[in-house]
Amino acid sequence: MNPENCWLFLSLVAANSAGKTRGLLVKMEPEEILELRGKDLYDYEIGVDLQEINEFDRWREPGAVAQIIDEMEKKDIRFVARNDPDFPEELMNLQDVPIGIYVKGTLPAHQKPKVSVIGSRRCSAYGKECAYFFGRELSKGGAEVVSGMALGVDGYAGSGAMDGAGRTTAVLGGGVDLCYPAENLGLYRSILDQGGCVISEKPPGFPSRPFVFPRRNRLISALGDCLAVIEAAERSGTRTTVEIALSLGKEIFAIPGRIGERMSLGCNALIKSGAHILTCPEDILQYLGLQVQKDTQKKLRVSLEPKEKAVWDLIGNEPVFVDDLMKKTGFPASAVLELLVRLEIKGLVRKEAMSGYVRVRLDKNL
Repeated sequence: MNPENCWLFLSLVAANSAGKTRGLLVKMEPEEILELRGKDLYDYEIGVDLQEINEFDRWREPGAVAQIIDEMEKKDIRFVARNDPDFPEELMNLQDVPIGIYVKGTLPAHQKPKVSVIGSRRCSAYGKECAYFFGRELSKGGAEVVSGMALGVDGYAGSGAMDGAGRTTAVLGGGVDLCYPAENLGLYRSILDQGGCVISEKPPGFPSRPFVFPRRNRLISALGDCLAVIEAAERSGTRTTVEIALSLGKEIFAIPGRIGERMSLGCNALIKSGAHILTCPEDILQYLGLQVQKDTQKKLRVSLEPKEKAVWDLIGNEPVFVDDLMKKTGFPASAVLELLVRLEIKGLVRKEAMSGYVRVRLDKNL
């Protein structure tokens, strides 16, 4: 095997195991590792198990690594080892630095300001609007948006970034040649077509199994200069990602939500614990030292369906009651109540005392 492929070899060995073979890098030169056999690993007291020993011998078979290299060339995938000048320097701060990453597309410049955006896969309609809006405005403001391209907040933030400056970085749990989830195939293609990149610690063809996502999340935490949490339940994977970011000295920004709403509990708890309150893109852009453009200083624009707008237009600063809305719209009580709930979820109205409703936002251009 070519000594230059030692880092790739170790990455392949570690992909489907505990990755204990990385401990060899502090005991010998990478080239020396290629002279070992699986059974020799016991002598180095790195805690390697039988599965990893078998993986070690499997990838030492003649032509095994060469086959992966050939596959990557056909799919325009590049392996960037941690000793490569292009390896993201932010990842070097992790306690368990990846041996390397697989890249499809173009990595952002080292000094490019980056924001990791995370949140629930099962976010509300308001969470989707916020994710898209912040992704777009942060991107337009000069920040690279980093996400996991998952359903929910991740996907909407990535789509927003595409409509902003036109590029983003997505970190996958499985191989970069496999779009996961399949529902985001359009986003996956747009990221690559518009000059962004998709990266992973796993080799091509590696499936997105449940155990890969906590490992993926640590990369998301590390890559951003700060972490923005859009919407999250109290107990979710978001908490682990936040903890890793905090251990790396990252600042956390969280969007406050309605008290008692399930998808607001995580963000509200973070704010209570000291996270920055995120109310507009300028909060993050200013933190990153980016110049705020005048056209970014606007409120979140929310699209309304015709019936939602009909109710919205009748609500102002003074409480409006359900009976009044029924008379003026001609809608039955059940329909009015459903529409009010939708407007509440979108953060546009709130319920006051004695069941009256008032606007939360007073802009007229919805």
